[in-house]
Amino acid sequence: MAVIRNISNDKMLWIAAIAALLSNFISKPEIDDINFHTIFSLLSMMVLIQIFENIGLLQYLSTTFTSKVKNTRQLMIILILITFLGAMLITNDVAILIIVPLFFKIAKKVPANHILTVTMIAAAANIGSAFTPFGNTHNLFLLSHYNLNITNFFKVSTPYALIGLIILIAMAALLTKPQPINVDIGHFSVHFPALLVALVLTVLVFLGIFKVLPIAWMAVITIIIAFLMNRKILLHVDYATILVFVCFFIAIGNLSRSQQIASLISLLVSNKYATYLSAIGLSQFISNVPATILVAKFTVNIGAVFLGSNIGGIGSPIASMANLLAYKQFSFFTSKTESTQYLKKSFALNLILLAILGTIGWFLV
Repeated sequence: MAVIRNISNDKMLWIAAIAALLSNFISKPEIDDINFHTIFSLLSMMVLIQIFENIGLLQYLSTTFTSKVKNTRQLMIILILITFLGAMLITNDVAILIIVPLFFKIAKKVPANHILTVTMIAAAANIGSAFTPFGNTHNLFLLSHYNLNITNFFKVSTPYALIGLIILIAMAALLTKPQPINVDIGHFSVHFPALLVALVLTVLVFLGIFKVLPIAWMAVITIIIAFLMNRKILLHVDYATILVFVCFFIAIGNLSRSQQIASLISLLVSNKYATYLSAIGLSQFISNVPATILVAKFTVNIGAVFLGSNIGGIGSPIASMANLLAYKQFSFFTSKTESTQYLKKSFALNLILLAILGTIGWFLV
């Protein structure tokens, strides 16, 4: 079955499962280690994402707006804006899986810098996903873990996301020469009654995530509506990510009961600036999802964890799943030589962007 095959082939899940198993030598797992509000929120969002994917909303917006651009600079900026918007609504990973292939379809007909464009798309996905609770999976965890309300969440996320977007647009304008182009890649159509149902469902899920409505019931309703729309939607849901979170909850719960490990991590989060730097640093080596869960377990510095984990997603190829997906998509559409160049040049550009955003984040903390 496709669902089982996708789950069994997920490398991140294997890593998380091994970590959970090894952590049992330190302590026995407890049911309270698993944040079920986060799990139901993830399930709701993963199904909702596939509903929007089935409707083709982002494809429709992408083809509509890119067909209107007149030069390569406008194309770069439009791709950044669409990716940013898409990542806000349907996660950074899905935005990349839609926008990068779209770009390479355009690139067959117009001159474009492949490496720079895909790097900027990945950065826009990482920054845009920080704006909303459901843009990034670890944002859902932070929302539930710290019991944030709507006002508190957007108070933290809005300044970073808007500043990040302005920086990306400025970089695009600076680094892209405005060569005249004519983009013609066809158009997607959207079934608007289905879109209306999906938007109402989004509001319900949003209320569930912020604990206005029971999130478990919202997950059930989302699954039922997806089944009624098209039962195949449920076959494409990213169940592996949900299991990854379960495994990380177990592993980090077990680790936190070790006095030595708890003492070490407590030193890394001794104040908000140490917490911020630790979240960024750990994200570069273990990815920002496990880094978020690990750091948040030992600190109440919400802003520092949020900014550190989201900014930390920019940097190394493994700092976020979005970075890895961007590289995989790039490799699929280009030669091995160009893929190697992408790793080098993209990493260098990401380090520059990390330094800029990291400095801004320091003051935002």
